[in-house]
Amino acid sequence: MSIPIVSFLSGRKIPKLGLGTWLIGGAATRDPNNDDVGQIKSLKDAIDSGFTFIRTAHNYAEGYCEELVGKVIKNYDREKLFLVSAANQKFAVDKQSLIEIAKGSLKNLQTDYFDLYLIGAVNPEVSIKEMMDGLVFLQENGLTKDIGVSNYRLSELKAAVNYLGKKVVYDEMHYNLIIREPEIDGTLEYCRQNGIILSAYRPLQLGQLSKPGILLLDEIAAKYKKSQSQIALKWLVQKEGVITMTKVLNSSHIREDLDIFDWDLDKEDMEKLNKDFPIQIRTSDCSLPRTFKL
Repeated sequence: MSIPIVSFLSGRKIPKLGLGTWLIGGAATRDPNNDDVGQIKSLKDAIDSGFTFIRTAHNYAEGYCEELVGKVIKNYDREKLFLVSAANQKFAVDKQSLIEIAKGSLKNLQTDYFDLYLIGAVNPEVSIKEMMDGLVFLQENGLTKDIGVSNYRLSELKAAVNYLGKKVVYDEMHYNLIIREPEIDGTLEYCRQNGIILSAYRPLQLGQLSKPGILLLDEIAAKYKKSQSQIALKWLVQKEGVITMTKVLNSSHIREDLDIFDWDLDKEDMEKLNKDFPIQIRTSDCSLPRTFKL
C-alpha cells in the first residue's frame, strides 16, 4: 500500500505518514547497549514496505540516531526519500549555531540536503527572526528544500509566518485523540487557512490509544475490524491538512500502520471521535508556559 501525499505551499510533496526515530540509538544520550543491528533491520523493513518520510533530529541519542539512519538510507535512492531533521533550541541559540547543527546532521546522515528542516520549540532567549534567518540561509544554500517549525504554538507560528511568509510550510505539534491543543488554541485552523501542513507527533499518546479500554475507541475499532491504533492514526490522517508519524518497532507493526489508507471512517464516526471522545486534554504536557522573542 503506497502512502498518500500532500503538497506544501512550495509545491513539493510529503507523505501523510512518516517514521519517527526517537529512541533509535538511545534517548537523550546514546545507549551503549543499543540493538543497532535490530534497529537498522527495522528501518530497512519500513522503507522497503513503503515508508519514505523519515523524521530525525541532531539531539536524538546525541547524534547517533542520525548516524544509524544514515547507514540505512545510503543504500536507497535519495530522491525517493523524504528526509526531515531538526535543531533543538537548547543548542541552536543563534543563526550560526543553527547552521552548524544542520551541517553536522547532514554529515551524520551521509546526505547533501534535507527535504525539510525544522527549528524546535521556542527558546524565550533567542529571537524567532534569527532562527528564521538561519532556516532561510539553509534553504538558499541548497541544504534544505523546505523549512518549518516544531512545537510552535499559534502566536509563535504567526510571528514566524509574519516574518517569512509562505516559506514556512510545516508545524509539528503534539496532537491526537486525547491531546487537542492544536484544535483548541486555533493552530490547526490557522495552518489550514495559510496552507501550512500540521504534523501530529505522539499520535497514540505513548500507547494509551493502542490498547483496549476506551469504550468509544473499542466500539469503532470493532465496527471497522481494525485495531485501536489504526483508528487513532486514521482519525488524524483523514483530517484536512494533517499528517502524522509512527515509530519503527517490528514488521507486523509496520504492516498495521500502513493498513489505514484503503478505507475511511464515515462522517458520523469522525464526528463521534471529534466531539464525544471521553478523554480530551486541552493542553499538551509538552507546552510549558513561555514567552518568545521576536
